[in-house]
Amino acid sequence: MQWFRQSNRFLVKHRRRTSAWGALLDQQEILLVALALQKSGAVRVMVYERQHAPEGLVHLSERDDWLVQTLRGLGSHLSAPQRTMALALDEERCRRGVFGCGGATGQQLRAEVQLEAASAWGVAPDEVGFDFHVHAQEVHWAACLREDAQQWRRHARSAGWRLPMVEPSPQAAQRAGLHWRGDLGRQWAQSPQDWQFSRNPERGLADVDWQQLQSGPLWRPLVACGAALGVLV
Repeated sequence: MQWFRQSNRFLVKHRRRTSAWGALLDQQEILLVALALQKSGAVRVMVYERQHAPEGLVHLSERDDWLVQTLRGLGSHLSAPQRTMALALDEERCRRGVFGCGGATGQQLRAEVQLEAASAWGVAPDEVGFDFHVHAQEVHWAACLREDAQQWRRHARSAGWRLPMVEPSPQAAQRAGLHWRGDLGRQWAQSPQDWQFSRNPERGLADVDWQQLQSGPLWRPLVACGAALGVLV
């Protein structure tokens, strides 16, 4: 599932595509990846780059202007259908949690998730954007501030991009790890520019040491790849 899709209709995943961009955004850097589906069925990394904000950008509005200009320049040579980007967020921008569902369903369950998410952020319920899924009688939820989600959409739109999906970084990284094509141990050592993925999972969650992976240098590019992969699979 794609976070922030069902509960608030912020971002809607459109029809399956053959190429997509993924981005990991923080205060001073954008990590960008473009993936493309090959005739062989593999998904390959076509573009991998980091964009650093210029020094001296103190105010949020200055960083926003830099972000819009970066995205506009990035998409200047792309056709409109190719300007599709999914965004993964770190823990400072997207909070997650788990609680027992207690038999609640439908609107009641959504209301409980919204209250839980709002409490985690310390804001009113209508100030959060959230989504969730139920697994083994547990509700797994993720939430960002509604104002932030709307702002990201405005930035993308003003730069000529579509933003069909926003999700937590760990979820994006898990998708990329599970769909990684080839021998996991050998692939970790490769440059992200050479990575390949499958449209179907290659392994299970228990087959990857996620804690070790998150503490290493490949976590951030893996997150960006996973975000783009979410649009393709």
